[in-house]
Amino acid sequence: MDLVLRIKSWLPDLESCAQPRYQAICDAICAVIDGGQVVIGEKLPPHRTLSSALHVTPGTISRAYARLEEQGRVMSRIGDGTYVLARQVASDGPNDLTQQGDEGLIDLGQNVIVAVGQDLALAQTLLDISQDAEAQRRVLDYQPECGHPRHRAAIAGWLRRFGLAGEADRVAITNGAQHALACLFRILTMPGDTVLCEALSYPGIVALAQQMRLQLIGVEVDEEGLIPESLEQMCRAVNSRVLFCVPTLHNPTTATMSETRRRQIVDIARRQHLQIIEDATPAAILRDPPPALAALLPEQVFFVCSLSKSVSPGLRVGMVQAPHAWSGKLAAIIRANCWMATPLSVEIACRWMENGVLHQLLQAQRLDIAYRRSLAEPLLQGLPMLSHHGSPHLWLTLPAPWRSTEFGTMLRRRKVIIKLGDAFTVGRTAPPHAVRLCLSGSADPLQMEQGLRIIAATLRDGPEGYFASA
Repeated sequence: MDLVLRIKSWLPDLESCAQPRYQAICDAICAVIDGGQVVIGEKLPPHRTLSSALHVTPGTISRAYARLEEQGRVMSRIGDGTYVLARQVASDGPNDLTQQGDEGLIDLGQNVIVAVGQDLALAQTLLDISQDAEAQRRVLDYQPECGHPRHRAAIAGWLRRFGLAGEADRVAITNGAQHALACLFRILTMPGDTVLCEALSYPGIVALAQQMRLQLIGVEVDEEGLIPESLEQMCRAVNSRVLFCVPTLHNPTTATMSETRRRQIVDIARRQHLQIIEDATPAAILRDPPPALAALLPEQVFFVCSLSKSVSPGLRVGMVQAPHAWSGKLAAIIRANCWMATPLSVEIACRWMENGVLHQLLQAQRLDIAYRRSLAEPLLQGLPMLSHHGSPHLWLTLPAPWRSTEFGTMLRRRKVIIKLGDAFTVGRTAPPHAVRLCLSGSADPLQMEQGLRIIAATLRDGPEGYFASA
C-alpha cells in the first residue's frame, strides 16, 4: 500500500478532529511507524504531495514533520527529505527492534558490555553487605548529597588512573553519567543557552539538550576528535560558555586525543573562558587511559565518568570531579534532584573498587573485546573505518554510492541491526554516510561474526545488487 494511503488510514476526520491538524497527522504517522507499516530509513512523502492528498497546507505538514523530529521519530535533511528513524534514536540503550521477540535479529547496534561474571560478583557482594552492620546502615540511611565520605574516597582513589589528584572533597556521586550531565547542565546553563560539542555526539546529550531547551552547536572533528581551529572559530562566532566533549574513545568515532591535542583544547578553553564537561565513561574500559582534560585544567573542567560502558549499566553509578568553586552548586542540584545517589549501588561499586573485583571485571571485558576484534578485523579488512584497540565499537564510513539510511534498511531486511550516523548528528547538518558497529551488541561472538559477514557481503553487492535480488 502506498505510504500516503497508509497514513490516511490512521487519520481521523480533520474537519471534526478536536486536536490541531498537524498533531493529528503526526499521530497518524507515529501509528504507521509503530504498526510496522514503514521500515527504518524509509522516506516520508514530500510536503506538497502529502498536503495535497490530505487537503491541508504544506505548512501543516511542515509542522507535523517538525513535531515528529522533536520526538526523535524522523530525521530531516535539507534538500533531501524526511526519513524514519529507529524508535529510540535519542538513546544509546536497548534497541526496540531487538525487543520484539524476533530471535533471528543480530544486534550490532547497542553499545553494551557483555557478561563476564558480574552476576557472581554481585551475589557475593550482597552476601558480604548482609553480614556487615555498618555497611547496612550506609545503604539504608540518608547520605550527604555528594555521597558518603567512604564512597567519595574510594571513587577519588579510582579516578587517579585518569591522572586526577584523587581529592575526595571534589567528588560528587550521581545516578549514572546521564544524571551527572543533567545536573551539570542545570548549574552551568539556562534555557536558550548554546552548548558546544563534537559535530558527531552521544545521542543522550542531544536528547538532554532538547529537554533542557539548549542549543547544541557542533564543532568539526577529525581522527583525534575536536579540531582546535574549528573550536576557536566557533567560540568567536557564538556566545557559548560550555563545551561538552569525549576526548577518549569518542562515541561514535572512537577518536582519541593525543597529548598535544588535549593541551590545545584546554589552552583554548582557558583563553575563551569555557567550562568543559568531559565525559570519560567510554575511557573507563582502558587499562591505562590518557590523562584527562581535568588533569590539565582542573579549575574549568568537570570530569564525568561511570561504570555503564565498562562493568554494569544497571548499577547506575556516576561520578563527577568538579572545580572547587562549583562544588556547592553541584551538591545543591543533586539534593533538589534526587537527594543522593542510590547508596546500595554505590556501596557495591566502591567495594569492587577496593577489593580488586572491578579490576578483574575490567580485565575480562578487555579480553572479550580483544577476542571479538580478532574475529571482526579479517572480515572488515580494507574497509574505511575508524577504530581503537580498546573500543567495543567501530565507525564505518560507507563507500559510494551507499547512503546510511539505505544501508541500514537493507541490513534490517537481512536481520542485522546497526546504528546509523544520523543518530549522532548534532543539529540539522547533513549526517555522514557512516554507521557504528558494536561488536558487543550480540552476546554470542559467533552471531556477531555472522552479522559482520552479512555487512561485508552487503557492501560488496552494492545498492544495485541488493535491489536486483530483492
